[in-house]
Amino acid sequence: MSKAGYLIVVLYFVLISIAQSSSSLAEGEQPFSPAVDVATGALHVPENYTEWPTLGTWAHANTGESLEKMGPGLHEYHTVYTQPETIAYYKKTGRFPDGAVLVKELLNAKTMAMTTGPAVGHATTIKGWFVLVRDTKGRYKESSLWGDGWAWSLFNAEDPNHTVSKNYKTDCIPCHVPARELARSNAPDADKWIYAFGYPVLQKK
Repeated sequence: MSKAGYLIVVLYFVLISIAQSSSSLAEGEQPFSPAVDVATGALHVPENYTEWPTLGTWAHANTGESLEKMGPGLHEYHTVYTQPETIAYYKKTGRFPDGAVLVKELLNAKTMAMTTGPAVGHATTIKGWFVLVRDTKGRYKESSLWGDGWAWSLFNAEDPNHTVSKNYKTDCIPCHVPARELARSNAPDADKWIYAFGYPVLQKK
């Protein structure tokens, strides 16, 4: 085979390799996280998140004005989901892996008397979602929704693809400050933003 022929063959296989790589990405392969648009860094609510394991659920009781109007009871549930591999990694290492997604489903709630008790709360309709993605690489530094080891975004129920958050430092961080005081002392700094103590499934047995 001539030198020119050899170069043509090599070029052919290089082009085939590039085409295959581009094709796999075009088919939706997500190299970083299923909640991230890798081109822009924008988050969205993963379509299949309810098929993931539940980390835990938080119940929010009526307080202040709502307590006066509605009496004792619940007004909101927050159910948190993550990938099974995130749980396995955390139990092994004590930290959240790069690309881990936490989806907090915000649910309206109603309290009513039942045979099991006089004030039993249950979820009703979806109010929205809060999505967090662990970022150990410091990606998307120009984005106001990426920083402190995570990507942060809140979504209203009518639009799971476009966040209403503008800046994580003012829109998201304040609600997570208490988590740092309650986190275990040897947790990675970025992981201290997460209320991990409320998720028994993450604890080693």
